Amino acid sequence: MHTIATYLWPGNTHFGFGAAGLTGAEARRLGATRAFLLTDPGVRAAGLVELVSDSLAAAGVDTVVYDVCPPNPDVDSVDAAAAAFRAADCDLVIGLGGGSPLDAAKAVRELAGGPPGASIAEYALMLGDSARPVPSVRDMPPMFGIPTTAGTGAEVTPWGVITDTANMQKKGVGGPALVPTVALIDPELTMGLPPRLTAATGMDALSHLIEAFVSTNTAPVALEPLILYGIGLIGRSLPVAVNQPADRAARHDVMLAALLGGIAISSRWLGATHSLAHQLSTFAEVHHGLACSLMLPVQMTFSLPAAVDRYAQVAAALDPGGRGGSARERAEHAVVAVQRLISDIGLPTRLRDVGVTEEMIPDMTRHARIDLNWTTNPRAVSVQDLEMMYRQAY
Repeated sequence: MHTIATYLWPGNTHFGFGAAGLTGAEARRLGATRAFLLTDPGVRAAGLVELVSDSLAAAGVDTVVYDVCPPNPDVDSVDAAAAAFRAADCDLVIGLGGGSPLDAAKAVRELAGGPPGASIAEYALMLGDSARPVPSVRDMPPMFGIPTTAGTGAEVTPWGVITDTANMQKKGVGGPALVPTVALIDPELTMGLPPRLTAATGMDALSHLIEAFVSTNTAPVALEPLILYGIGLIGRSLPVAVNQPADRAARHDVMLAALLGGIAISSRWLGATHSLAHQLSTFAEVHHGLACSLMLPVQMTFSLPAAVDRYAQVAAALDPGGRGGSARERAEHAVVAVQRLISDIGLPTRLRDVGVTEEMIPDMTRHARIDLNWTTNPRAVSVQDLEMMYRQAY
């Protein structure tokens, strides 16, 4: 029996220095007249909103700036943003920022295509058959994704992650119809990122690439060279981007790796690293990229016996000058290479050092099991395994 490979490719994608300046032309091409620009206060304070709004104004497109997106968008904030979108009579959604504004913009787009009284919580994928169906593309306004960090790849993925504060759960929403209509990926927007944020977001990108490469959802083999190339870009360029923030070539390469990570997870999904990392953000407000960095080496060590050849390829991409030896030895070097990279970019390595307490672990474990990312982990994961990985990282 033949396996059918399913590829989920991004929409119209512009990549390179100056890409954000194409926003107005793209909006005009789609016939938009009034854009709802969803961002956060940090992005606005950095002066990045004007780069986009000026491009829209030059194209004759009005802009409504909505800059109250929280660091982890929740149900209430997304529902409020969707209400603001409707009240402003806009016909285009633009997410400008890191993963949070991009995820929130997708959720606003989804709500805009459905009935006015719906809440984003009703679209949660974990609800299964009882989830409200994703609206069709023709019923939703177009959306642009403009990232200001090099990490999530959310500008080319079909999902958003929204926190339900009522039960402390991270809930995925979306589907193929939610891939942004246009992605404008401009490394220039990352030039002012501080080293710590550059490091954390870069580790988010690396976790996407590695988890996708070893995922049990391995049918789309044509992605493999792209994924390995992206891993190599992170290995070479992330330390440079962190330690020499003005290096444009390094910023370009890390941004490209983040894009490739987004493409990778759209077709091949993730693993236990993300099931574990999501709870660190919910319970202890750990930045998502840092949370992934904290959990990735532990998850790799646990998963390695089930994907030795795959991790050996990860090692070769991440550290081309690394050790030889058996496939198992090379696979183990992948973990060492990731740990060395984390050290080189100055991120913490223990949960206890980022505000996580031992008392949080049982509840985080329970929620990690509900988070479905572990279902494509290369090695089967039990509740006890999830708790063990938290305790090892603690």
